[in-house]
Amino acid sequence: MSPPTLTTGELALQVLRQHAAAFLAHASQAGGDNDPEHVHQTRVATRRMRAAIRLFGDVLPPAAAGLNEELRWIAGQLGPMRDLDVQSRRLDEIATSLGLADALAPYTAWLEAERQRAMTAIAHAFASQRFLDLSQQLEELDAWTPDAETDRPALEEGPRRLRRAYRRLRKKADALEADSPATEFHKVRIRAKRLRYATEFFETLYAGPARRLVRRAVELQDLLGDHQDGIVSSQRIHEALQTAADGWSAETALALGRVVQWEVERGAELRQRFPATYREVKGAWKRLRRTL
Repeated sequence: MSPPTLTTGELALQVLRQHAAAFLAHASQAGGDNDPEHVHQTRVATRRMRAAIRLFGDVLPPAAAGLNEELRWIAGQLGPMRDLDVQSRRLDEIATSLGLADALAPYTAWLEAERQRAMTAIAHAFASQRFLDLSQQLEELDAWTPDAETDRPALEEGPRRLRRAYRRLRKKADALEADSPATEFHKVRIRAKRLRYATEFFETLYAGPARRLVRRAVELQDLLGDHQDGIVSSQRIHEALQTAADGWSAETALALGRVVQWEVERGAELRQRFPATYREVKGAWKRLRRTL
């Protein structure tokens, strides 16, 4: 169906079906495979489906609310392992750059043990009846139809939905200062991600300007994701020191202290880079706005 005749509900269902197919393909591997990429791609598909339901819920059938709850459940099962994969990779890079790989070996082993527990939890979730029911719901999306009373042409609805996503980002991002709490930076990251997904969903209608905004939103999301990963890194280290470090050497404790200090310095650098990266998003939005 060509973009000029595409309705918002039809676009929403295209998005849901595309990412449901990706979810089912990767989930079939993620539950019994140590390859982190399958877990990552299953989680990405989950996030995009939830974003689509949030953005297009008013034109989707009532069953979308129940599907969203099940997607929220599986996202909670996938999150811990993906986060631990990110933390392990981050630690490896920091340890190499600081020459601390040997001293950090006990903590590296602790992270791997946590990852294995998370992997076991995913395997159990994927073997559950609840997951089988979720998979069945996703396979039945072809039978869904838009709400005829609320559905409108996508070219009419796109501007309103994109403006709303952008306003929500600006409300939080404009208020950020270099010394704002980490939780506020994380909220901006979430809203940047939602703007990115909304723009991706409408990309076929707005072409180049939409792609430019997606790129700029990804850059902002990546910067804030790096910042949040640093916060989580320090939290994980404090957790390990409190619960598992009785047998660790002083050398390991000192090395972990150096990692925390590195994260503090990295976080400060990322906060300084935020305004310029955010300005690029605002500039890309202005270009897209002219086409709406």
